[in-house]
Amino acid sequence: MGTSTRIVRRKIGEFTEDYILSKARRDYEEGVASFKIDRTKTALIVVDMIEEFTKPRYTPSWIPDATKQLPKIKHLIDVCRELKVPIIYTCYEIHSTFADANPYFRNGWTPLDKFDDYEGPPLFTKESIDQMIKPNYQTDYIIAKPSYGAFTNTSLDYILKNLGIDTVVICGTMTNYCCGTTAREAHARGYKVVFGSDINSTDDLEIQNAELKTLRRGFALVISSVEIEKALRGRGKFAEKPC
Repeated sequence: MGTSTRIVRRKIGEFTEDYILSKARRDYEEGVASFKIDRTKTALIVVDMIEEFTKPRYTPSWIPDATKQLPKIKHLIDVCRELKVPIIYTCYEIHSTFADANPYFRNGWTPLDKFDDYEGPPLFTKESIDQMIKPNYQTDYIIAKPSYGAFTNTSLDYILKNLGIDTVVICGTMTNYCCGTTAREAHARGYKVVFGSDINSTDDLEIQNAELKTLRRGFALVISSVEIEKALRGRGKFAEKPC
């Protein structure tokens, strides 16, 4: 017979520092959301896999993580097309004056918003989703967003509700900015959030791991792209109705 862990019920004033710290660390490292993935109510959101982030600014000797993940993201997109799972792409498509963007971008209020070291044509003025994962413009949905989160001042929530979606799978770049913000916004609206651990990227491995831990504990089901595919195919422990 298997053994079960006995849960000790505590009252206010009975939570020790050791207990709080050990539970937090366990949740950050090993926490798993309790919901399952129902393919018929799921959509894939591909966040900002645009050429400004995957191609032109980088030297040939260095390939950013977002570019390295393109094959895995393409595979998941192909799976979703096969299974008729809706695919929603996000991108930046902003006027050259940035007048229609978040004022942070326009005014350069944070270090990330400054482009002092860039010399070239205007960025983000047209949809530039990487050619490897180009949308099907007849069937997919494209959200041009003015800020980090894909829900802010866009029609994304309407699209999901009209499609009968209650679960979103998030992949793309950057983990701790646009992807993480979109996950938090989806969580705040009551969607079940699935965050791909190996198909979201950022520019610092330490920050990548920290963001995954935060999302894992309080915002999303954080699993690999292989586990996501299994669930969409009705297999494995994360599927709503395993085959």
